[in-house]
Formats: sequence, C-alpha cells, structure tokens
Amino acid sequence: MPDSAVFAPDFTLLLAPEDEAHPVGPCSWTNRMGRHESGHAYVVLHRRHGLWTHVYRVVADHRPGRLLAYLERAVPGEQVENCIAWTKNKFR
Repeated sequence: MPDSAVFAPDFTLLLAPEDEAHPVGPCSWTNRMGRHESGHAYVVLHRRHGLWTHVYRVVADHRPGRLLAYLERAVPGEQVENCIAWTKNKFR
C-alpha cells in the first residue's frame, strides 16, 4: 500500500467547496474479525446543509489504487477540536 495514496486522498465526493478537512494522522484498530488494520483519520467540517463535523477513517481497499472512506462519527455543529480529541483517543 503506497503511503502517498493514503496521505493525499481525493475528497471530491466528501467535500463541498466551503467544507474543511483536517488530517488527524495515522490510526489503527482491530476489525471485527480480530485482525489489526491501519489507515488515516480525518475530521471534516461540513457547511452545506448546516454545520456538521464528521470523523472519517480512510483505508486502502483490497483493489490496488482504491481507497475506502468510513464515517466513524457525526456531530452537529462546529466541533472540530472535540472530534480531533475523540479520534486521537479512539485510534491510538
């Protein structure tokens, strides 16, 4: 898995022009099958339909060159700092 693909994902489908993406950094977790996985976490402030702060986990797909984005948390309002802290605590 090339790191450059994970560090620079294309957020075209997730971000409107007025939205903000904040990279949190690498993250790791144990999946439901008990296997260790890793990816990168991002906190996104969406403004298009009211203020919402989302936490996304971006991982490499099993198909080369593809990434998957998982919505981990959705919080109403502008909660960027709180969501960054939550993400760092959850994905140590």
